[in-house]
Amino acid sequence: MSIGLSTLLLAACGDNDGNVTGTATEGQNTTDTTTEDGGNPTTTQTQASETAPTTTDGGGTDSDSGDTTTAATTDTTNGVTDTETTAVDTGPMDPVCGNGVVEGNEECDDGNDVEGDGCEPSCVPTPVCGNGIPEQGEVCDDGNTEDGDECSADCQTSTPEPACGDGTVQEPEMCDDGNQDPGDGCEPDCTPTPPECGNGIEERGEQCDDGNEVNGGPGDFCKNDCTPFFPASCNAPAEYVVCDNALDLANKADKTQAHKAIGICNDNPANSIQITDWSFNAVDNASWQIAKGFGTYTYDHDMDANTPNKLLYSPREGDTMLIISTGTVTPPNGQGVVVQPPNSQAGFVGNNANPDLPDTMPAPMVAKNGSNGGLGGTPFKGCDGVNDCSDTLQHQWFDIASGDPDDQLWFTFKTKVPAGTFGYTFDFVFCSGEWPVFVDSSFNDLLVAWQVDPTPADPNAMPPVEPYTGNVTFIPDPNDQTKGLPLTITALDPYYLGPGYTYAEPQLQGTGFEQHACSDWFTAKGGVQPGADITIGFFITDMGDSNYTSTALLDNFRWDCEGCVPSEVDDCGVMPPQ
Repeated sequence: MSIGLSTLLLAACGDNDGNVTGTATEGQNTTDTTTEDGGNPTTTQTQASETAPTTTDGGGTDSDSGDTTTAATTDTTNGVTDTETTAVDTGPMDPVCGNGVVEGNEECDDGNDVEGDGCEPSCVPTPVCGNGIPEQGEVCDDGNTEDGDECSADCQTSTPEPACGDGTVQEPEMCDDGNQDPGDGCEPDCTPTPPECGNGIEERGEQCDDGNEVNGGPGDFCKNDCTPFFPASCNAPAEYVVCDNALDLANKADKTQAHKAIGICNDNPANSIQITDWSFNAVDNASWQIAKGFGTYTYDHDMDANTPNKLLYSPREGDTMLIISTGTVTPPNGQGVVVQPPNSQAGFVGNNANPDLPDTMPAPMVAKNGSNGGLGGTPFKGCDGVNDCSDTLQHQWFDIASGDPDDQLWFTFKTKVPAGTFGYTFDFVFCSGEWPVFVDSSFNDLLVAWQVDPTPADPNAMPPVEPYTGNVTFIPDPNDQTKGLPLTITALDPYYLGPGYTYAEPQLQGTGFEQHACSDWFTAKGGVQPGADITIGFFITDMGDSNYTSTALLDNFRWDCEGCVPSEVDDCGVMPPQ
């Protein structure tokens, strides 16, 4: 009688513990910068291959390479051999544009980087003006190549017939909120509602509005003309010196220009914010830019026909602002304004040479719940002083985006809060080529402003001392007003459709985000303790992949005597424009 022998053969090699070894391969961009005859730097992106270190995990293999592990079982009985092979998928492959295979979010891939041959180097189809589909490089496409209608013959100018109340701003409309209600910010004739000082709503042109008739004084920080009241106890500057009116926009070596561009002059305590330990981290200098404007859309900002119109995206203080991006920023023109080609910021154009690793937030930022003494669950209350007391980042970072940041840019500084000062503010805009396709998906680029306030808590003080450490750029959750949401296109979706700008609205002209979205100017508020030595940081990153560009404009960083109470989610954080 013969005895059958069974042999188990594994095609995938393992160690003595049965661990499977895998290799993750991720496409990464490098950036070459040349100079045109006119002196303007030109950034060219090329793809390179980066292989991450081999890792071993007793629980199995997570791989970005898309390879498969093959298990073959051979059973030999009485000289008869049966072999069964099973393929196990170890994960999707990151798309590599230009390899001739349509992968992931690619719309085409012809295996080359030739422009105009049907498939562009960014793996989107070559735009065909007149086919009725707005494609990369086109502002609009109405299905013909005729002038005089809603889209120009070259698909570069959108001139839809204005219909006040349809929710889309069209020339000569100045606003359009989708209704015919007076007094709600946009009038039935699509002109802005004149600001009403004293209605409790901070409207365009007002610096504050507390909704009362007290003309400043103890506990009242807003005068009756809707300008701030500075109590004697508040040592924040009442007037700020301007230090960004002579910056060299082409100088990327002096990164102190970046903090000057957002209004931090470091002059003297009486007229400017004082900072130390300035650190600006951007390997790819094309990922940031100091500029005097962004886009080409202008509007009548003062309702005076005798004064020139103003760029919608222009500095909020001084002469310049800071632009940071998960992709690259077009160098400014001769007027110092960044104007980008139409619909150029979506698709496989979002890469830059900034780091994709490590997969953690840069210090001192931490994507971990920090409320309730670090246990989480009580957003904005019981901060542990290290992690995110807003409890907005952990779920977004790990559960939604799988802890996968790319193209990371950040900067930090330290400053002492003046006596009698309880907060600070800054203004920002967030544009994204991810909108609207990737709303409610893992592909949501992230903008974070972070603060560390090391003041010891004292709940028995009057008023209670509740120092806050964590994310400052949070938006109230419409489904639960006690909680916040991190700043992503998903959180901004209702604001893009409201006070923001989308698709072919003229406000997007020259931004490169035509057919996508930019917000209006927002103000963010942080609450701090007087005299505290705080740390402030800003961070922008791709999440989930390194494609599709998101860009932020930053300006007008200022102390705020009144401040805000972080535990009141609608008091601090992002203040949507009115």
